[in-house]
Amino acid sequence: MKVCAVTMVYKDHWYLEKWIQYYGQHLGETNLYVISHGDDPVHCKLAKNCNHVRIPRNQLPEDFDEQRWRMLSDLCTVLNSTHDWVICGDVDEIIIPARADETVIQVLESQTPKTVIGAVGFEVMPHSESQWLLQFSPRYSKPSILGRRIKLSLGAHGAFCDWAHIPDLALIHFPLANQTSFQQRGEALAADIKHLRETPATERTSRQKALIRWGKEQHHKAELVTPQDAADSVVPLLTASRQAAPLLTKSMKTVDQTEIRVAPRKLRNVNIFAEIDDRLMDLFS
Repeated sequence: MKVCAVTMVYKDHWYLEKWIQYYGQHLGETNLYVISHGDDPVHCKLAKNCNHVRIPRNQLPEDFDEQRWRMLSDLCTVLNSTHDWVICGDVDEIIIPARADETVIQVLESQTPKTVIGAVGFEVMPHSESQWLLQFSPRYSKPSILGRRIKLSLGAHGAFCDWAHIPDLALIHFPLANQTSFQQRGEALAADIKHLRETPATERTSRQKALIRWGKEQHHKAELVTPQDAADSVVPLLTASRQAAPLLTKSMKTVDQTEIRVAPRKLRNVNIFAEIDDRLMDLFS
């Protein structure tokens, strides 16, 4: 079985290092496709054994996000012709088996071919100075494993085709696993966002408004911690994934009669916490 992974990255050196480390171990670095947004020598070093493409980072067009995910969808379509499965997502996301004794490839070998799979999303959350937990995240329960040609929506939070979640795979969203790198990410775009705020609110474009909202979300996320009593309800990842998967199935919705995605608001009061096992502790150390 042939499986590859695709990501696009701007700076985010620690995240890229961990992304390559994880997928390189399980898929082989020659099956990794890294698209660098900008000429970054650190990317060149980290991705030296991967399939590495550099795209200039000039003035970003208004519809950049649309262009980005259209390009990634097209690349995945090309790779689907030579691979059984293509894993596509951001550089701060990895797909891991819910069972610690399985590999991604072993799980995919048991799945129906030519389908699109959603992994159950979990966010790495700080619980104390020395402890992390995984918190169920409907927003990051995304259609990330592609067995056929599809078109992904913005952020790959949905797809313009039928897809479904399975409890055997979890998407781990880990920006908060490294506070220094998370802060650097915000600083890299702080000047851009500050400039956008100088534009009168009535004159801001839709993209400018989206970037300003993103900046607010990042600032809010940096202050998040799990509730103190969360550790009392922590369960193994497989148990948490099995609890969340049927809830995700019930929350799926169709937007504008074409895009299928999770409706996170329906699950905003669902709190499911999973333990971080040795696989992630070793990776993030």
